[in-house]
Amino acid sequence: MKDKIGILLIHGAGLGNYIWDDIKFQIEYSTLAIDFPNRELKGNPNKNLTFDNYIKSSIEQIEKWDKEKIVIVAHSIGGCLGLKLNDYFNEKVVGFVGISSAIPKNGKSFSSCLPFPQSLLIPIILSVFGTKPPKKSIEIELCNDLSTSKSAKIVDRFTPEAKSLYTTKINYASLPERKLYIKLTNDKGFPIGVQEEMIKNLNPQNVIEMDCGHLPMISKPKELAEIINSFARNEL
Repeated sequence: MKDKIGILLIHGAGLGNYIWDDIKFQIEYSTLAIDFPNRELKGNPNKNLTFDNYIKSSIEQIEKWDKEKIVIVAHSIGGCLGLKLNDYFNEKVVGFVGISSAIPKNGKSFSSCLPFPQSLLIPIILSVFGTKPPKKSIEIELCNDLSTSKSAKIVDRFTPEAKSLYTTKINYASLPERKLYIKLTNDKGFPIGVQEEMIKNLNPQNVIEMDCGHLPMISKPKELAEIINSFARNEL
């Protein structure tokens, strides 16, 4: 049965599937770490992409992966894609793990997950300043508990996303049946209060806390892998 189940890893905004490099070999099951479009290309290649472009790219990567059962592991804004992919692959999905994950209410966008007034201002902010934060902001919000060298890697490889990824209203047919939310208690990018609202929206059977920042797959890969392994075992 183990060879029939796969762990689908979805990264967050600006990042790439490389964030899972330290964890995927510690996961007991086959993994697929998908990439958002146009990772690490110069300029702003995603400027004109739609949310559907992100979903289509994800589906194409997953359909090449021959697994009967899938556990979706979605980090940060990857939760928005995870909800749509759960709809598309509904017959295969046996579990959903959100890692400080954005879980908008049905018909709402990622920006709606943010507290007021950020939720109203983010479309304006993205239009004026774009989707690549300053180096200092990336270091503070994403890398607050990482080493200098690991922080530099995140900053250097950061890819601007399409504004549509943040602002598109997402409709999904249903939530996954089996759900786990991993709450990161030292997350500066997606604070505790926001995560608690996301937990309400997801309504998971279990919530596990990790004492770390926004990127536990880099700061605490072994601990995170153990949580994912335990969850997957219970889905078999």
